[in-house]
Amino acid sequence: MPINTDPEFIGRASIAPDEAVVAGHTGTWTITYEVGAYGYDERARVKIATRFASDWAPPQTTDAKGRNYTTVRLESKNPTATASLAWEPRGWVRPWLKCFTISIANGSLHPGDKIHVTLGDTSGGSPGSRAQTFREKGCEFLVLVDPFGTEIYTPLPSSPKINVVGGGLHHLVTIAPTTVRAGEPFEALVKVEDVWGNPAERFDGELKLTTLGAPIAGLPPTVRFKRGELAVARIPGLTIAQAGQESRIVANFGFHKEESNIVRALAGTDAKTWWGDLHGQTRATVGTGTIEEYFTFGRDVALLDAMCHQANDFQVTAAEWDSLKRETARFHENGRCVVLLGYEWSGMTPGGGDRNVIFRGEDGPIHRSSHAEVDDMSDAATDCFPVSQLFERLRGRDDVMLIPHVGGRYADIVGYHEPALEKLVEIYSDWGRFEWLLHDALQRGYRVGVVANSDGHKGRPGASHPGASTFGAYGGLTCILADALTREGLFDALRARRCYAVSAAQRIHVQLAVNGLPMGAEARLEAGKPVTIAGRVVGTGPIERVDVYRGLERLRSVTPYEPASFEGSKRYRVAWAGSRVRGRDRLTRWDGHVELSAGKIVGATPYAMENPEKGIVQQTATQVSWVSTTTGDDDGVDLRVDAPIDAVLKFRTPVIDVDVPIAELADGEPKEFPAGGVDLRVSMRRLPAKDTTSDLTIEVTDQAPPAGRCHAYWIRVTQEDGAQAWTSPVYLDA
Repeated sequence: MPINTDPEFIGRASIAPDEAVVAGHTGTWTITYEVGAYGYDERARVKIATRFASDWAPPQTTDAKGRNYTTVRLESKNPTATASLAWEPRGWVRPWLKCFTISIANGSLHPGDKIHVTLGDTSGGSPGSRAQTFREKGCEFLVLVDPFGTEIYTPLPSSPKINVVGGGLHHLVTIAPTTVRAGEPFEALVKVEDVWGNPAERFDGELKLTTLGAPIAGLPPTVRFKRGELAVARIPGLTIAQAGQESRIVANFGFHKEESNIVRALAGTDAKTWWGDLHGQTRATVGTGTIEEYFTFGRDVALLDAMCHQANDFQVTAAEWDSLKRETARFHENGRCVVLLGYEWSGMTPGGGDRNVIFRGEDGPIHRSSHAEVDDMSDAATDCFPVSQLFERLRGRDDVMLIPHVGGRYADIVGYHEPALEKLVEIYSDWGRFEWLLHDALQRGYRVGVVANSDGHKGRPGASHPGASTFGAYGGLTCILADALTREGLFDALRARRCYAVSAAQRIHVQLAVNGLPMGAEARLEAGKPVTIAGRVVGTGPIERVDVYRGLERLRSVTPYEPASFEGSKRYRVAWAGSRVRGRDRLTRWDGHVELSAGKIVGATPYAMENPEKGIVQQTATQVSWVSTTTGDDDGVDLRVDAPIDAVLKFRTPVIDVDVPIAELADGEPKEFPAGGVDLRVSMRRLPAKDTTSDLTIEVTDQAPPAGRCHAYWIRVTQEDGAQAWTSPVYLDA
């Protein structure tokens, strides 16, 4: 029989201070548990748990002067009783995995005794504890009690909560539709973000707005934000007059300046581009925030055209599935924001691994991989495991699609693949970069397109900063090519592979045609005929290169550089990338340094490092040191050096050591050094004297593709800042 959960019997808890805290702020908080009428047995334990998604700094208990020093203090009528504190990253059941565990010893506790756990105890010189880095209404510290020492923990009826809010100005963000109809109104968005990528709530100021390119009618000259309000402004009623015109919206505040992505005005018959984040979770399973908050953020704060909520199936009850369907229907609005219904089939990798399940309509069955956290077993017969059983259940349907992806459980598409259902693979998310999933598909002759999403757990679809815990990359977006913003139109475009993927929520504009065919198309190639890959890329920053592929063979790298671009340049990039393994333990630590053997390092800036707590930690005249982890993606440093031609760059990390004379980098071609794992590698290259262009046209001819096979033609775009885009292939049968 369960214990009495009345607070008079099992106790109560509080937190002080309990006012709102700025995300990522360093401070001190004390959580107090007061023992109830049951008392508390010797050797029994109390747990204070936070959600998996929370990235409140892990505590340490040994260095009183160090960051995040955490202590426990007992206030008891029993003079011999003691309390000790331990940190357990996996101390209870999901989603409440991260636990402060307090053990009672040397005597029992009496009713009214108190346990005080102080996060960021500054009494010994610690600067305090770093708070969670993302906004959350009611960030909860779940207090779990076991007064009788049974190791069966009961949550208190009410646990301490505090609100986490956005901070001050770190950077500006300006977003606009990539394509609009000439003369038809559209909406743009301007916002201020803090250092952790949250919309700011501690900013007071006026941003100036201008255009770069064609005039945009209806654009106000300024937008004003007040402290305490969300610094996000949606700007409706904008128009560009003529088809073919292009423009960008520019926001300025002091020395802060940000240009939007390109906006192109189209004629009435051209297909438009729509931006979506089709993969994320909330506190309904293992994430943060409500489903309502999730959809509201994506629509109103990230200016998404399309969204989908993807809850882990083994945690979704029948009632929660019905609730998601209602919320999906409530937020969906053709012409404004398409909301697709879906869930994540979350079977283990040996049984197929993670798949997003997405429906064309507002209803659909949930076939779970298991009922691991669902107590009601009345519908257990509908479960499907391995994923081949799900294929069988859905076979013949054209109103549902599956998207293999890499999260905690990576998808095995070598052992399990259903071509009629799996038209796409997700190759980028908050979890990292997984181009190897596309490679697996192409090696086996599958015909798939690509998407990128956030798989965010922090309630920020479309603007999913990785934060400071297990997520290693800034979430991606999927660009969908369709005539109109309707659920049916976008779903059908995705099934037709009319889409491409971008990293870091960068709305890079990519146009691609292969022998005149659009992304995702299939056709037969006449024997002996060449293939022309043509297109245009308009970046959100300067473009480094466009790699053109036939299958896994790189046909050509197109760059905006000429030999003269590197004359006199003193800029060099040292970068590293990849992951240890495909699974959960993929995070790879690269803490290390680069040393210049002769001459002087004049300057150094981080490259593609998205965690403010990582990056360059020390710079001298001859050495730059950093803290870095990768999860398939790139990190690096850009150096400006004054050095003789015989100087050597000496790279030292736990993964690999490399020495490269800078003379070998003179022509700007990157030198790469593989380091095992899953595409672990180091690369060094000379950068041009200055950034060149964000607009690049390509045309590459493949004169003689081998006969008797299917060829997949696709491109990968890389910007100077590390942001990337990948197109869905065009498949030609030779």
